[in-house]
Amino acid sequence: MSDEATAQNTTKKILVVVTLIALSAIAGLIAFIVVIGMFLGGGSEGNTTAGAACTPGDANTAGAVMPPEYEDFIVAAASESRFSPAVIAAQLEHESGFNPQAQSPAGAKGIAQFMGPAWETFGNGGDIWDPEDAIAAQGRYMAYLRDFMDDHARDEEHLLELVLAGYNAGQGAVRKFGYDLDRMFQSGGYRSETKPYVENIKAAAAGDYTSDCEHGGGAVPEGDIVEASMHLAWDKQVKLPFSGASNHGREAAKPEFVEASTAINNYIHTAYFTDCGVFVATAVILSGVDPDFPVRGTSVQLNYLQNSSKYDVFIPSNEGELQAGDILIVPGHIYIYTGERHEGIDGRAQGASLYTRPPSGHHFYLSDSRGAYFAARYVEG
Repeated sequence: MSDEATAQNTTKKILVVVTLIALSAIAGLIAFIVVIGMFLGGGSEGNTTAGAACTPGDANTAGAVMPPEYEDFIVAAASESRFSPAVIAAQLEHESGFNPQAQSPAGAKGIAQFMGPAWETFGNGGDIWDPEDAIAAQGRYMAYLRDFMDDHARDEEHLLELVLAGYNAGQGAVRKFGYDLDRMFQSGGYRSETKPYVENIKAAAAGDYTSDCEHGGGAVPEGDIVEASMHLAWDKQVKLPFSGASNHGREAAKPEFVEASTAINNYIHTAYFTDCGVFVATAVILSGVDPDFPVRGTSVQLNYLQNSSKYDVFIPSNEGELQAGDILIVPGHIYIYTGERHEGIDGRAQGASLYTRPPSGHHFYLSDSRGAYFAARYVEG
């Protein structure tokens, strides 16, 4: 072979090797991109991850879902007020649970719960029952309160606190206390109503407030207390500032529980959405397991369980004697044993705690300062 032919042959071999290396590199890069894509949520349809769970952020925040149909109205009201959409949404959740037909015993109406005189001032001739009109009026009222309080605020956070206190109690009440919320919150109803209102809305606005949050929705699962409980309660424990206000816990509770619990009882009493008895009753009744279960009152519920042939009632000595779905109760408290749902101290039970916790993960115990708990197991069915 001539030197020229040898050189050409060598060149061809080099080109082949280079081509193979390049193709290998490209294949490796494609594989890397596929792996990264799957890691970030891509991949085949069968391997896609579920959307964000509708949880309230972490255990100390109280975010919630913003109904998509109201999102544009909320964003517009937030722009008017110069507060965030999360603040406006948190107020609506607290005031009415996003219910345009809500009406309080005191006469507040609509999704933003306007009283007559305030509506005449800020409603601009609109319909108080129309969410678009009412949320726009809320934005105007918040803007007015912002201007009213602005000269007395230390910073933006303090301004929000003053404005929220004014929305709840009236700007005149805030002015009466010299714009000193510490002093205002030491006084009677302002301590039990306005203080938790301000704290809860700040917490909700700081939490996972989103319009694309996915949650179970739909009817309570039938025939299984544990499935019903998991449908109605957050998996992880949620804690709230103490409050006895009637709607306390509404904005932090799972939307499914708010809807279901108000369907079985139209009397919204003190801290209703943190009532342990209401939670258990909602799960037991709407699962269809026991439609006759008392709606609330742990003493009433215990008496019912002990005198009903539907339940085997006993005092367990250890967790091994329990089955998922057992109801644990003592006069003063009630919760549901679920078996292990996840690791952690709140992963084997679900319940609520009046004034401080909406239905969510619950520490498991068989006794407390009130004494030993009875276990009630449904046996008729």
